[in-house]
Formats: sequence, C-alpha cells, structure tokens
Amino acid sequence: MIFGKKRSQAEQLLSSIFCAYNADVIVVRTGNCELLYANECARTHMRAIWAEATTCKDGYAHVFPGLCNICAKLDDTLGRSSNFEIKDINDHLYTVMTNSILWADNKPARVFIARDIQQEHTDKERLYSLAYLDQLTGAPNRQKLKEDFESIAQDIESGRTSGLMSIMDLDYFKVINDTYGHNAGDVMLKRLTEHLQRVEAFKGHLYRLGGDEFVLLLLDQPNQFDSMEARVAYYGELLKKALVSYTMPNIEDKCSLSMGVAFFPQHGGTSSELLRKADIALYQAKAAGRNRVTFFEDKFDRAQKFKNIYINIEPILIKSGRTFGYELLDGTSGVKERDGVVNLSEFNRTLDALGLTEIENKAKYFISFTKQLFSGVVQKNLPKDKFVIQIHASASCSESEMLLYRQLHASGYLLALTGVNDGNINRVLLDVVDYCKIEINGMNGTLQKSLIMQNSKKTFIATGVSTKEEYESAQRRGFKLFQGYFFEQPVVTKTTKDIDPLKTNYYRLLQLTSTDDYVDFQEISAIISTDVALSYKLLKLLNSAAMGLRSKMSSIPMAVAYLGEENLKKWIAMLALQGVAADKPTELVRLSLIRARFGELLAPLLRPKRDPRHVFLTGMLSLLHIALDKTKEELVSEIPVADDIRESLVGKDGIYSDIVAFFGHYDYSNWEEITRFAEEHAISCDTLNETYISAVKWYNDLNHTSES
Repeated sequence: MIFGKKRSQAEQLLSSIFCAYNADVIVVRTGNCELLYANECARTHMRAIWAEATTCKDGYAHVFPGLCNICAKLDDTLGRSSNFEIKDINDHLYTVMTNSILWADNKPARVFIARDIQQEHTDKERLYSLAYLDQLTGAPNRQKLKEDFESIAQDIESGRTSGLMSIMDLDYFKVINDTYGHNAGDVMLKRLTEHLQRVEAFKGHLYRLGGDEFVLLLLDQPNQFDSMEARVAYYGELLKKALVSYTMPNIEDKCSLSMGVAFFPQHGGTSSELLRKADIALYQAKAAGRNRVTFFEDKFDRAQKFKNIYINIEPILIKSGRTFGYELLDGTSGVKERDGVVNLSEFNRTLDALGLTEIENKAKYFISFTKQLFSGVVQKNLPKDKFVIQIHASASCSESEMLLYRQLHASGYLLALTGVNDGNINRVLLDVVDYCKIEINGMNGTLQKSLIMQNSKKTFIATGVSTKEEYESAQRRGFKLFQGYFFEQPVVTKTTKDIDPLKTNYYRLLQLTSTDDYVDFQEISAIISTDVALSYKLLKLLNSAAMGLRSKMSSIPMAVAYLGEENLKKWIAMLALQGVAADKPTELVRLSLIRARFGELLAPLLRPKRDPRHVFLTGMLSLLHIALDKTKEELVSEIPVADDIRESLVGKDGIYSDIVAFFGHYDYSNWEEITRFAEEHAISCDTLNETYISAVKWYNDLNHTSES
C-alpha cells in the first residue's frame, strides 16, 4: 500500500488504533481525489467497492452521499482542520474530522477520520425526550418551558422583547375521564395537542404542564402595539382560534378550552410569576362561564397579594440572649385548613428556607400545624428533634382535632400552643402541648403570671417582645423564652461609651475596611498578626465552603493576594462584626449578615440599580450601633464609610435609605410594605423570596463554619 514495505508495520499500527475506536480513516490526494490510504474499518465499510476503487469519488463517496459536495468547500490550507456530520447509505450518522497534511511523498493530502455516532445520537435524543418532552403528547414539558423562558430573560429585562404566557385548561375533561376511562382521556389530550400545533401561530410554542393544562409562550416586540388595548384585542382574536368544541368518535360529551393570559414584562419577569398570574386569570375565565380568554388584571390578585408569597424566620431567644430557635413565618400562617385539602406550602417552604440537609445546629424550628404532617414521607424527612408544631389556640376543640394532636405528639413531635389570650385558654389543649406562646401585650399581666405558675412543667414563650422594658417584664412574669426584636434596642448612655478593650482590634478592622479609599493592608495585616485567634478565624472563614475558593489559604498575605481588595474587605468586615457583637445576642450578627447578603443579591435588580458593595456594607452596618451601644450618628462619625452609606444609615433621604427601611419591614414581616417595595422595583414575589432564602442559606454556611 501507500507506505510501501518499509512502512507496513506503521500502517498496521495506525489501522489497529483507529479500528479500536471504531473509526474509518482514509487519506485522499488533494486535487485529483486519489485514494492513498484506507484502514481496515474503512475497507470493511466500502465492502466490494474497495476492490475496484482508486479514487475517493469512486469508492468512499458512494458510502457517504454528499461527501464530494462537502469536500469541495473545504479549505486546503496546510494544517487547517474541519469537522462536520454526514449520514452513510445505511442512514447512520457519522462525525467526520478532516485535516490538510503532507503525505509520505511530501505532497499535500487530506485525511478523513469518520466515526459512527448513530447510537450516541439516538441516546441523546432519548435523553432529550425524557428530559424535555411530555411522554403522552410529545409536546415540550414544564422543564423545557422554564429553560426556554430563561433563555429570553435578559432580553425581557433589557426591553428587547416582550410577549405573553397563556395557560389553557380543558373544560369538562374530568367528565370524559370519569365516564369513558383514562384511555379515552389520554387520546383526547393527544388529539388536542395535534390540533393546536396545526395552528400556525401556536406551532412550536405549546407546552404541556400536566393533566389537561397546556401553556402557550408567544413573543412580540415592545413597540409592536400602540397601546395595551390594541395588544389585548390582537391576542384576543388570535387565541380565539382555540376556542372550539372538542369531541371524539362514539363520545357524546365534548370539551372546550378556558384560557388565562399574563403579559411580560407588565405582569412579571419570571416564568413562575407569569404562570401564577395566568392561572389567576384562568380561574376568572372558569368562573365567568368557561370557553373564553381572560387577560390578567391587577384587581384579580387582591386575594392572593399577601398570602403564600414571602417567608421570614423570626428568632426565639433564651434569657441569656442566646438563640433557642426560630419560627417560620409566611403569608399562610394561621390560615385554617379545609377538610380534604392538604397544604403543601409549609413543609416544602421549610425545606427550601432552612436547607434541612445542612442543619447541624441545636436550634428548634417552629412551624404551623398541617395535616400533611401525618404523611409518611413528611414524618420520614422532617426531623422530630428539630421541629415544634404550632397549634392555634381555641376556646373549644373537637374530639377529632384533639385526636390528631395527640397522634402527632405520640409520633415524636413537640407541640406549641400559640395565640393564647384571655378568652381562649383551653386547659385540655394546654395539657397536650410542650410550649405555650402568649403575646406580651395580649393578656392581662397578672393572669399571665398565674397561668405560668399553674403550669410549671410547660415552657412559656413571650411573643411580640419589641422593647427592653417588655423583655424585663416578661422575665418577671416567669417566661423562659422570648420572641421579638427587643435586642434591636441599643443601650445608649448620655456620655459616649468607650469600646471594650477586647473588641478594639475588631473595631479597628471595621474602620479600616468600611472606607472606599485605599485600604492599608499593611496595618490590617499587623492587626491580624498580633491576634492569633483572629488570624485563625479569618483563615478558617476564607477556607470554608461558603467562600468557594479554588485553593486553600495558608497565610494572610496569600489571602490578600488571592482575594483582592474588595473581597478581602468584605470577609474581614464580616469577621470583625462577629467579634464586636460577641457579647450580644447572636441574632444581631445573623440579621446583619442576612441583611448584607440579601441586599447585595437584590442590588442589580433595583430601579435604579445600586452598588452591591455599598448595599452589602449598608446592611451589615445597619445594626452595628446596637452591638456597640451607640447611636447611629455616633457610629457613622467613627466609621469612615462613604457619604451615601452614612446618609442612608442616619436619614431617610440617602440613596440606600429605602433599602434600610426594607430590611426593617422584612424583619417584622410587614408583608404589605414588602409588596409595595417589590412592585416599585418591578421585582417578582418569587424572586424576592428566592433571594431571601439564598441569603439565609449563605449565612447558615458561614455560621456552621464558625461553630465547627
């Protein structure tokens, strides 16, 4: 062959290598297509053609129709490689890599390496189908909808595109299923999908959410319509094409479609928010008589505005100021469950917010009672030693309700009675629970003290404690645990309070890292180096999973070089905050750091956008005056922060003042103010909630590092 007798061993070696990878290899003379070399795999592939073929055109090109056309367009520059895919005469897909080379005779040639990827292609298509296509109808599924929407999210945010999301639901579909069986229902869904995809405007834009619910995702241009009225009129006519009666052979009953529509960006910027609002509009269409299109309006959302949207975690402290646990708060707290309805929100939102798989502290978590707690799956995954189930107080309680509470207690969960006041004290309920929560101003003080004395084996929790005076009063009445933000009240004397000598290093670090000016890393290193504990804590923090660094830090100079000025300032400031507040309730540090991270994540989403670095620092310093027993004015006079941050911390007109106020509203679960802030900045409820959860998880990672 081409190598001659002297090269037969090399030829045999090359042939063996490429055949081992199931690859065809041929070498063709550039220009006249002379077939210079073919390995054993290629010869087998060409079969009988090989015996007579002297050129690629007469041999290999017959195996791969279209190869000559592709080859004619390839660049023959020496060393230039190309890749393409092509099918052989058996309809198998091959990937081909080509390269221009000098052959053994020192003349130009082209090498082709072709590998059969048909099975890989088939496997990828199957995986794609399983991941992104509904297996019954073949329509794209919910995951594909989510990813398709994410691919246009930046265009929506920048104003380059707009559109709508519409939820379709088959009217009377349950009648078909119940009367003629699920097989008939499945056929109906498949035929409906085929019909809708034949409508040109719907083709390629239809997704199946599940059951008899489908979604249309349609795009338009921001300036395509003169007004919202014109937009509604256009899509109203377009979507009416789906509003017909759907029947099947030998089935007397027929179905129609109801549709709810939400526009973006007007009604939201995330798929979850748009689906929620389109679903609200769909409900309106159903209520109005079905078989119609209803466009979302803000007035439809009044009932849902403050429910099941936001989430917060409120601390419960012991007398010393240390954290005993947290109560999970959201808009559904206290809402009575209806018979036959299982509320899935409490359990799932607890998992999301707290990251149960990562909880390794000793804190208890208080959540509202729900019948879902009796599910075997929930009891298996919700740790009984971590969670306290809250029962709302009632003057009367049915035997069936008492039976549920006793069963829950017997299964291992601790119970807490909440919302107790003068008029609903129930001795039977009180006997079942382990904790009793009473609002400090919701019951006569003498009665509180008497109730606590009569039930000495129960642990009483004072709630709504917002001042030091209320905290001290609750202690005198016999409460052991305290819920509220009384620790946010600084103890400020008329004279300026000096910094505790043990805190001096931390406070000086805060001063050095809170400025926008050049940071004196030499002084920072000197302070850290004189404090062995501080050096250890900083390196431990930097090497934690929460920081996510690629390589371990072994020295302070190494950390400075790796992180750069801004990041190092942040981590040192965080560590200094923990040191300054060491003798205060740990909740001060938790709230400060969650505020900092929460604000940093929100900063790019605000209108106008804010500097994430400044927002982080603003959040972190917003409670520092309490840790130092100073006024805000005294604090900012000693900490060299940027003017914008200083003005925002002490006044209402600073560039970050609205964010400081927002932090306070979130701490106190003032949902209406939070919603107003979200709407003002066009941030969806889901985005705000997810951002808060991310900040909590981030803090949990940091806290775990400092405790371990």
